Amino acid sequence: MDFYVMAKSYNRYGGHTTLSRIGDFLLMGGGSFGDAIKEITVTLHFRDSGPARKTLETLLERHNSYRSTLPKITYRRAKFKVEIDIASELMDGQDWKPSPTTSLPLFKKGVEEVIEALRLLRKRLNKTDNFNFDNFISHCEAARKLIPNSEDDLQDLAAKLKAADKAKRDAMSPLEKLGIDWEDFHPSARDILDDPFFWECADDFSPNGNDTGADLLENYCDWLKMHKDGQPIKFLESLAKQWGYKDIGAIDEVTRDEVSIGLAFADIKLRATCDRQARQLALEAIGRQRA
Repeated sequence: MDFYVMAKSYNRYGGHTTLSRIGDFLLMGGGSFGDAIKEITVTLHFRDSGPARKTLETLLERHNSYRSTLPKITYRRAKFKVEIDIASELMDGQDWKPSPTTSLPLFKKGVEEVIEALRLLRKRLNKTDNFNFDNFISHCEAARKLIPNSEDDLQDLAAKLKAADKAKRDAMSPLEKLGIDWEDFHPSARDILDDPFFWECADDFSPNGNDTGADLLENYCDWLKMHKDGQPIKFLESLAKQWGYKDIGAIDEVTRDEVSIGLAFADIKLRATCDRQARQLALEAIGRQRA
């Protein structure tokens, strides 16, 4: 099982030097608790006193508004994934700064907060779910006794957990390292697009790695649920209007090239085919970029 602890402020989301090690720490020596859950993500939403940076006032308002609705737990049973969002009291988001070292007091408080968040899982599990919650939570509670007693010991622990994580990743194939949920795509798509580059979600040069291509892939996936046999060009026409353009031709050239290329590869990823019109648009876009 994979266990991720993420942090979120009004304008930042991702791993935390100290807190993101908690997941691996709690799982140490735990073995298997059942196959109904393969991944748990606990996201700590820090309180944010502000003020927000200029032009980001709305983000701060939305963050604090959403935080007031927490906790929230989502069990995606078909995907074996659990997502837990809580209103963290560990720090103010304004105090979240990059740090090369861990903090023992913060780690201790973080362990307590994460364990309390995990208790929410009980009410989402059914008797038919193959997951021993009692053993899992007991194992996590017992981990409290293993919390290091000094900053140096915590640094050593963090280094060991990081090394173990690296060894695990080194054993993965390039495609596995991307962490893609292949159930979201056509079963044959991975064989057609067998180079990890085509699946990169954080590479601006990848078809669906830039912001435009990523948004298009997500929107196309949603559109296909309502238009199973729909033509990609119809989707693109709809998307152009949704983005405020009169038609596809009115989209600025850079964005039009990104959506054209992104659509062709999205079609392959989701339907294992490439519509003739979508293919032609992509080839024309590639031609312009190479010129």
